[in-house]
Amino acid sequence: EIETEPRRLRADGRKHPLTHPQARTHARTLAAAARDSSEQKRETTFPLEMAMTQKVLAAVLVAMVGLAKADSPMGEAAAASNVTMCAYEPCDIQAAADYTVPPLPYPYDSLEPEIDNQTMTFHHDRHFAGYTKKMNKALADMAGMDGTSTVEEMMSTLPTVLATAGPSGEPDASATAFRKNGGGYLNHKMYFATMSPEPQSEPTPGSPLAQAIDTSFGSWADFQEEMTNAAATVFGSGWAFLVLDPVTGELSVIQKPNQDSPYMDGLIPLLG
Repeated sequence: EIETEPRRLRADGRKHPLTHPQARTHARTLAAAARDSSEQKRETTFPLEMAMTQKVLAAVLVAMVGLAKADSPMGEAAAASNVTMCAYEPCDIQAAADYTVPPLPYPYDSLEPEIDNQTMTFHHDRHFAGYTKKMNKALADMAGMDGTSTVEEMMSTLPTVLATAGPSGEPDASATAFRKNGGGYLNHKMYFATMSPEPQSEPTPGSPLAQAIDTSFGSWADFQEEMTNAAATVFGSGWAFLVLDPVTGELSVIQKPNQDSPYMDGLIPLLG
């Protein structure tokens, strides 16, 4: 499916999740301060207008902390040991491939009329749950999944696994299943986390998110146009993503087919 419900596209969040537990805590503190100081919230009737949520702002701040660590005198290699690619909670590691569906962070009917209660309940409790269950099975069948990496990190190394042919000459079936269902799990974890009953219509002026968007796209309006066009022109089933390149720190908009994850390209999805 193409995840283009109006409320979803209005939930323009952002940012990159490179972080360490302490960095996440610091980012949330900054995000709370930003919410308290911002008086710019307003209602919007434009169905494809991006609306940055509080959780996305927190992820942006986390990303900035992570990039600062990578630019520190320690160097990228040393900083990497304290950085994770997970932007949206939960970021825990399950050794027994027993991941569960994160609870919806708002009431099922709170996004009406854009997304009704029945649609939200089915999408979260059945659709998202289905990807999670099948991902757990794929992980249990895969060799080397020893509970030392997050799902995000495992997905980022998947291309190497897929390039290794199995006895039949084709990639291992469990790795292919993880590509599909692990991607569905990660995409939907981000999807539900970046919506809110009380969205912010645009980033707070001068915030890390606003600065990053201006640097990468030129302006907020230019970003909105690029993201909207990308979502509207996905061919068949797939996603349009706002992603962060953890190496360059740049933001970009990309398209991916089916449930393929940007993590497979070394990119961190912030919005989709």
